[in-house]
Amino acid sequence: MFSRLRRRIRHIKRYRQIIRILTSYGFNYLLGQAGLSEVVSYPRHLVSRQPRDILRRSQAERFRLMLEELGPAFIKLGQILSTRGDILSEEYIEELEKLQDHVPPVSFAEIQRQIESELGAPLGGVFLDFEQEPLAAASIAQVHRARLASGEDVVVKVQRAGVEERIRLDLEILQDFAALAEKHLPWGRVYSFTEMAQEFAERITDETDFRAEARHADSIRRNFTQDNNIYIPQIFWSYTSRRVLTMEYVHGIKLSEFKQLDAAGLNRERLAHLLAEALLRQMLLDGLFHADPHPGNLAAKPDGTLVFLDFGIIGRLSPHTREKIGQMVLGLVRRNVDMVLKAVIGLGVLPETVDLRLLRRDVEKLQQKYYEIPLSQVSVAESLGDLLTTAYRHRISLPNELTMVIKTLVTTEGIAKQLDPAISIIDVAKPIGRRIVSERFSYASLRRVATERLPEYAGALSEIPMQLHQLLDKAVRGEFRLRQDNPDLDRLGKRGIILINRVILTILTVALLLGSALFAQLGFQLLGRIMVADLTFIAGTVLGVWLILTVLRTKEL
Repeated sequence: MFSRLRRRIRHIKRYRQIIRILTSYGFNYLLGQAGLSEVVSYPRHLVSRQPRDILRRSQAERFRLMLEELGPAFIKLGQILSTRGDILSEEYIEELEKLQDHVPPVSFAEIQRQIESELGAPLGGVFLDFEQEPLAAASIAQVHRARLASGEDVVVKVQRAGVEERIRLDLEILQDFAALAEKHLPWGRVYSFTEMAQEFAERITDETDFRAEARHADSIRRNFTQDNNIYIPQIFWSYTSRRVLTMEYVHGIKLSEFKQLDAAGLNRERLAHLLAEALLRQMLLDGLFHADPHPGNLAAKPDGTLVFLDFGIIGRLSPHTREKIGQMVLGLVRRNVDMVLKAVIGLGVLPETVDLRLLRRDVEKLQQKYYEIPLSQVSVAESLGDLLTTAYRHRISLPNELTMVIKTLVTTEGIAKQLDPAISIIDVAKPIGRRIVSERFSYASLRRVATERLPEYAGALSEIPMQLHQLLDKAVRGEFRLRQDNPDLDRLGKRGIILINRVILTILTVALLLGSALFAQLGFQLLGRIMVADLTFIAGTVLGVWLILTVLRTKEL
């Protein structure tokens, strides 16, 4: 009871702080629109007058400054909103991209207490050397260089004490705000603010658990184990916990330091190509990608190896989303309006009021805009940005994963163009696209799909004999007897025979393919060498191809 009371008091105090900051930046009109007066009442003397210098700024700039003052949870919210070109106008996007998360560092004594509490050992017992001045300080954590007792150079990311509790409180309040906004604002009929708030809460909760960041780094590291051109720093799990992350320190040159790259004899064009290829591969093939590739998180080792740093912001793509994004990119490459339109519709949530005719017209305008431009000169950033603008115009709610992909590609293309102005992201994407197509229709992929869908197909297949029996039983009883006065009786009879033959062949083809999946699981072999699964799969494939060709050659049925 007392804990609930304390929680309620903390909520009321934080609500009042938030409302005071909202009002001081000129957003008090949102309180009534979103129904915030239903949540908490507040004395009017808490509302600060708006300073004149604030009033002279644009609304978008005031919104960005307000988020910075509200603290870490709201700063993270702004960083995510900066990727949502389908929700906010370009003016707001440009301002939110300027969000700063730099705050004065906390004392070294506090950092030491946090490390010793998390790792359960004195600082001197873990680290041979630990620099007291941080490399960087943000609202959630700060980073220090150190050397382990075993001699490895590392960077140590340490969470500020109490920040997790403050973020949890703000997340609860944001979810309240989202529910009210969805109920009272007109856009609540288009966008599920509560769902967005829940997704945001899950993401930022992951970001405050440094073990999740460490797992992400390890996963991407495993995906590049066979690529000597890409390097992901090693995680030292023995010295990593929920609030402390210890990662290998990599000596390298940041990609933004052009003079140092040139002095080291590093090929900028090669680095640009490696960056674009690595991120496209992460997105379209692996489904797990580094979603914050700004120059500070990218470096080059003296031997030209590209290094990815800081895995706090990660994007994940489901197979369905990857397929649709690939379809959308392929449609842009082929200048196929229908393909792009189907991909956007497949990815987004169309409002009831959407006019598909107008949507198609806008996509056709995009096609005309890029039609005369050589494919190698098409800007991925601009074309995908245009798609976001189109979605915004038609109130299409796109999944956050897609907007994160677009934001990452825009940032990547910007960095790559600085390194090599002549680079074409689409040219880099072509071999990856061909690989996706070849893998999707490979023997192993088709067998995997058949195996995964075996229960579904088996259920449907088990019903076919009974249905076929009922059909033949009715035919035997004469229920399908045709009247003799039908002049096309012979032709209809032939059609019926052809259809029955095709049904039987289709059943046999499906049975062979399903049997292949089943035999693959059981591992049956003939003469100890030949896999039964391979034979049945080949037979089913040949029969299926023959059946398709027969259907295509038949002019009428």
